Amino acid sequence: MELLFEIQRIIIEQVETQPFFWRDQFNQFVATEHVCGIIGARGIGKTTFLLRHAIQSGAKKREALYVSADNIFFLENSLVDLAHYLYKQTTTRLFLIDEIHKYPNWRQELKNIVDTFPSIRIFFSGSSMIDLVEGKYDLSRRVVLHKLCGLSFREYLQLSHQIALPKLTFGEILSSHLQIAQELQVTGVLRYFAEYLRIGYYPFFKGYSQDRDKFQALDNSVQMTIYEDIATLHSLKTPTLGTIEKLYKFVLNSSPGELNASKLANSLDKDFESISNYLKYLEQAGLIRFLYPGNSGQASLRNPVKMYPENTNLIHAAYLPLAQDQAKGKIRETFVVNQIQNVEKAIFYSSIGDFKIEDCIFEVGGKAKNRRQIGGEKNAYILADDLIVGSQAVIPLYLFGLMY
Repeated sequence: MELLFEIQRIIIEQVETQPFFWRDQFNQFVATEHVCGIIGARGIGKTTFLLRHAIQSGAKKREALYVSADNIFFLENSLVDLAHYLYKQTTTRLFLIDEIHKYPNWRQELKNIVDTFPSIRIFFSGSSMIDLVEGKYDLSRRVVLHKLCGLSFREYLQLSHQIALPKLTFGEILSSHLQIAQELQVTGVLRYFAEYLRIGYYPFFKGYSQDRDKFQALDNSVQMTIYEDIATLHSLKTPTLGTIEKLYKFVLNSSPGELNASKLANSLDKDFESISNYLKYLEQAGLIRFLYPGNSGQASLRNPVKMYPENTNLIHAAYLPLAQDQAKGKIRETFVVNQIQNVEKAIFYSSIGDFKIEDCIFEVGGKAKNRRQIGGEKNAYILADDLIVGSQAVIPLYLFGLMY
């Protein structure tokens, strides 16, 4: 057990020398009592948060212990054994478990720890594919689960350019976007926004100076998500994982409305049910996003109208051989879906414009985009790229990046 405290000491010595950006989301996490799970895609910053929280909570005084669930220590020891040791032999009352999904039988052991040692607070991180209700160990009433997403444009400005801007609500953007855009006074905001769309979503990008190194690291992360995370959580073998990687590349290389599960099943000579499941795995893993029609019902939820990469950085990292207009359109739409879903607001496919959010219709395009397609609609707006200040029904696209 002492070895784990020594490992923590070594890791903390390295982490403390590195700059750290405290995101607003973290305030919600630390306010959680007893058991808190942080889930999200690879590279989003889950491990960094756990380590910083350990430091702030007295890890140097052994009041907190950070462990990685894939440590070889757990080949011969269990999480329950470690929790028992902490409770009986130490004053450590904060237990932080990184990548808990890599630990076999983690649901049962986490339930046992929570029930047996109520004085020990637990923070854990895991894949966004984690399901607390799955199987016979229902943790939904015991664990508060938070999803950590990538940086917003607002957070990117603060982290990379030391520009602090207030958070905006969706309603504030709609009602006051003219005044907001005029008062921001950020020199070069469109240049920064283009940077963000290319290399601004993942906090770990700060560790690389060249875009090609960032993109290579991101590609490695995608590969590990498919061939390690999805493989482990769904007990899949290499041929199936190869099919899942092809599906991901189809979504990257196609226009959002070109694909559906039936077409993909035919292209790959696979059955519809399997392809639907594989696409869901990719969505749960934080690699793609779905856009559904506004009507309700199970059938519509099984068949997304459009599929997008999870974020715009994935598109740039793939060096896609798309026409410039096609690539720009895909990037713009992906940004809108990403930012709206990240603030947990419902967004639906619209046959009139591109999207429906609440009772509003949105058409996305460049600054020259006209209202022909949405001209006769009430509460209809254009989200225009390459525009600093809009007009009454034309909203600069970048403002949707200031909501968190």
